[in-house]
Amino acid sequence: MMAGKKPLKSKVLLDVHIPGKWIIGVLAALGVLLVVAIIGFSAVNRIDTCQTCHIIKPEVVTYKQSAHYRAGVGCQKCHTKPGVFNYFIRNIQGVTNLILYVSDTYQRPITTFVGADNCTQCHPNSEIEKDIIVGNIRVNHTGLREDGYQCLTCHANISHPGTRPEVARASQDKMSICARCHDGVQLPDDCDICHVGGVPANAPKVKMPLHMKPSQCTECHQQKSFCADCHNGLRMPHPERWTKEHGGVVVARSKSICASCHLKDDPKFCIDCHGLQMPHPGSWQSNHGSFALAGDNEKKCVKCHGTNSCIECHGLQMPHPGGWMSSHSSVALSSPGVCDKCHSSSYCIGCHGVALPHSGGFIADHPNYTYNQGSVCMKCHGNGGTGPKGCYGGQCHSGSID
Repeated sequence: MMAGKKPLKSKVLLDVHIPGKWIIGVLAALGVLLVVAIIGFSAVNRIDTCQTCHIIKPEVVTYKQSAHYRAGVGCQKCHTKPGVFNYFIRNIQGVTNLILYVSDTYQRPITTFVGADNCTQCHPNSEIEKDIIVGNIRVNHTGLREDGYQCLTCHANISHPGTRPEVARASQDKMSICARCHDGVQLPDDCDICHVGGVPANAPKVKMPLHMKPSQCTECHQQKSFCADCHNGLRMPHPERWTKEHGGVVVARSKSICASCHLKDDPKFCIDCHGLQMPHPGSWQSNHGSFALAGDNEKKCVKCHGTNSCIECHGLQMPHPGGWMSSHSSVALSSPGVCDKCHSSSYCIGCHGVALPHSGGFIADHPNYTYNQGSVCMKCHGNGGTGPKGCYGGQCHSGSID
């Protein structure tokens, strides 16, 4: 040691004396807490604990009928993510669930997510990622796992068969899930890929879309106005007479109200059903006659307007019946407004060569028409005076005019 320098002294940052009894007490308390937690968590994991809540009694009843129950698989095995930390957090959440239940603020319907990691605790990849044959159905899960499909996509009905919400547990739609990829384009859609031995040769090959019933929607969306709020105020599903009544709604609110469902993927949806542009374009009323007369288009009109709609609008049988030309004058004279709906005054002049009906002063002036355009009169009035009874069949002039 060098002369003249004092030796260094160590500094004590924390000089706390903890009595040994305290340490023993803390350890004992932790031990008791651990034992209480184990007992409490074990109690929470029992199915008897779950069924004390009447809300999920249907799930408990059906679970007792499942293979998982017979194998001794507890609720937490599926409903808690693997790992000690997740197990601890999940059980702590049980306290919050009790609060939500007492305050009546829990979600309706009660749903949960069971990930594939829960399933592989008992069903390892080495077991499921190979050809598995059950009955005459063959499945290999390798591609499904690689594409991110969860086990519950197909097996949601395995532990709580028949419970709700049905939309999440509809076993009848499994083929539709397969068809998302096995559509003949992305992957082959041959039946014998899954059906061992294939299917009968005469079985129809149909697409397998995923359909949902309205009752399945209400399992989650229980508010009565939910569908209408999303579908522009329309009652969903469409009421029974919607096909006959929807025209008035479209006219009042435009076809954009239909667009979100029917026109987004198929712009010709209305045309495919009606056979012509819908709603009718602006010039339709003046041009619809030629359309109605062409081919069997009259049947297309009847679809929406009914069999008597033409008569109700035009005031007479439409299209004009046979022999109409020889008898139309009586209708024109008795109800001239009926003709005006379709035919302008120039239309009559174009055919008759003179304004019709005749004006009040026409009788006094009609000889001028007779001498200049006698053939015009003959169209309606007959022989022009050359017959035995004279002009107009003798109804006006009683003899031949010299």
